[in-house]
Amino acid sequence: MYPVMLNLAGQPVAVVGGGHVAARKISALLAAQAQVTVISPTLDPAIPQAQVQWLAQAYRRELVQHMVLIIACTDQPQLNAQIRQDASPGQWVNNTSDHRASDFYNMAQVQQGQVTVAISTNGHAPSRAKKLKQQLKTWLKAHVD
Repeated sequence: MYPVMLNLAGQPVAVVGGGHVAARKISALLAAQAQVTVISPTLDPAIPQAQVQWLAQAYRRELVQHMVLIIACTDQPQLNAQIRQDASPGQWVNNTSDHRASDFYNMAQVQQGQVTVAISTNGHAPSRAKKLKQQLKTWLKAHVD
């Protein structure tokens, strides 16, 4: 894997799925100023409807054709795999049910001032990354202005 930070400001991004995982992903995408489209018949109350375009329908391939990045986070692993398979060359896809079938996965991230630290367990232990994130957050607050 090659760690990068993506500039998604103004870029069209699709999140397929409307549950709690989608809510977490959408929060980070909105913080990055991405133009987020959510494709899901239902929407978790934590997803800010006023800040996303919500297509209240089932996934169809043509709905994501112009997206630069797609996050497949439904509760159906087969559908997430299909979304990955449907992607065009040049589209980056994150299949939240199978990190091995993803072009990328998100890292736990801590920011203090102008310092950003990202933590990855290469998709194997997200809970460990979360714990390290909390420890780093405490350390950065004490040592970075």
